[in-house]
Amino acid sequence: MIRIVNTAQVPRGRLARRFSVATAAYGQRRRIATVFAVVIAVLLGYHALFGANGVVAYRAKRSEDHLLAQQLEKIKVENGRLKSHVEHLKTDPDAIEYEAHTRLRYTRPGQVIVLNNTPNTATPAPNTAMPKPNTAAPADGTH
Repeated sequence: MIRIVNTAQVPRGRLARRFSVATAAYGQRRRIATVFAVVIAVLLGYHALFGANGVVAYRAKRSEDHLLAQQLEKIKVENGRLKSHVEHLKTDPDAIEYEAHTRLRYTRPGQVIVLNNTPNTATPAPNTAMPKPNTAAPADGTH
């Protein structure tokens, strides 16, 4: 906005000069305050989006929560299956006998175990477990 001022109407006294300086200073302060407010608003917006508890972090935590809920459901199903298996082993003698034959390789008197002697083509996984040092004192009290 351009304002045309007639120089004949502009007062030339000390008071008029102070008034024009004060008006100019007020305009400068207003511009500085506006820029400062915009900078603060941008910083707050950035923090709201990308801060520790911002929108991006919230979405990541929601997806992690969804994934953990799925894992929890799988574990609950597995836990139920194992509980029923344990209950089955407690009450069913045939289940106990089956486990003794398959896992423990027990036999009844007169049974013969036939082993398959074909070579195993699968390579076993290397044992990466570190042995624990024996720091316990001997049971007899000698060192």
